[in-house]
Amino acid sequence: MKLVRFGRAAVLLAATACAVPVAAQQVTMMTGPQGGSWVPLGGALKNMWEKEIPGLQIQQQPGAGIANVRGIDEGKAQIGFANSSTTVDGIEGRPPYPKKTTRVCQVANLYPQYFQVVALADAKIASFADLKGKTLVTQSKGNTAEILTSDILKINGMTYQSLGKVNFQASYNDAVDLMKDGHVQVFTLGTTAPASAVMDLASARNVQTRR
Repeated sequence: MKLVRFGRAAVLLAATACAVPVAAQQVTMMTGPQGGSWVPLGGALKNMWEKEIPGLQIQQQPGAGIANVRGIDEGKAQIGFANSSTTVDGIEGRPPYPKKTTRVCQVANLYPQYFQVVALADAKIASFADLKGKTLVTQSKGNTAEILTSDILKINGMTYQSLGKVNFQASYNDAVDLMKDGHVQVFTLGTTAPASAVMDLASARNVQTRR
């Protein structure tokens, strides 16, 4: 396994620009893929807010960095997690957003997040150029890590078609299972470091780590 610390993204809590009333109500909070840090973090915030605000009920559901910003802007959720890098793209109306997001505001920066490229040791990947012809798994469309994966390929003169095969998995846990079974050689994700999903993979496969 080779881990490349590609960049630094601040994770933020996003909410609709209109303040959420304190009166009893139910709100929807969009978190992240199963196996990532946003699901347990969302659960912790849900418990804290419901304890502090009488009558408040928070419905937690899976999400993704880009999908969460769009979901809040379109009124499908009131609270969510996002990455500062792609949240700015939404505010400016840049791809992958179809238009400017005008109903989203940043509440807080929570922690630094990292884009990670993980490869099985026997895949012999020493650089991004070595991804050509390899089998890869990344998150589904709507995730910041998927956009970064596509950008990295473009910078190195490749596209998804340059790879042997690409799998798009919403769950980090499912992606790790593909790696464990040898169905894919490379896994790209954006989350905390160390990531629990990557540590799980490292416990099951012969790995090599580089930062």
